[in-house]
Amino acid sequence: MEDRLNKLEKATERLMRRARKHVVGLITPYPISNAVIGDKVEGVILRYMFPCNGTITKIAVNLGTKPKAWVSVNVKIFNGAKFSIKGFMLDKKLSFMTPKLPVESGDCLELSLVSSPEDVVKEVWISFLWSPAMKDVEAKRFLISELENDISEERQLITE
Repeated sequence: MEDRLNKLEKATERLMRRARKHVVGLITPYPISNAVIGDKVEGVILRYMFPCNGTITKIAVNLGTKPKAWVSVNVKIFNGAKFSIKGFMLDKKLSFMTPKLPVESGDCLELSLVSSPEDVVKEVWISFLWSPAMKDVEAKRFLISELENDISEERQLITE
C-alpha cells in the first residue's frame, strides 16, 4: 500500500511540473534618490529625465529634523510641449507621498524645496519610485526546470 502511495505522489509531482511550464518575472519600480546637505538647502534638489513612459508611484523625503512650521517639496514635470507642477507640504521629519504622476518618454523632472522663514533646512534626503509602462517592461519567460536548476545550484553554493 505504501509503495502505491509513493508511486502516486511521484506521478502527481511530474504532472504538476508539466502543468506549469513558464513563470513570468516583472521588473520592480526603479528607485531614484539624492541627498543635499549644507548651511541652507533650498531650490532644486533632484533632476531626472525619463527614458520611457511610466508613473511616479511613491516619494519619500527625510528632512534631517522636524520642521517648526512647514517645508514644501514641489514636483515639476516638463518637456517641450507640457508643464505641470504639484506641491506637497511637509510637517514631519520623514514623509511619504503617493502621487501616481504619469510621465512620458523624454519628460524632465525637477524636485525642489521651499521652506517657511522659521525653518532652515540643512539636510534633505529624497527618493522616488517610478514604474515603466508595461510596453517598456521586459518580461522574461523561464522554464520551470531552468528555475529549479538555478535554485539547486544556489543551494550548493550556500552549503559549500
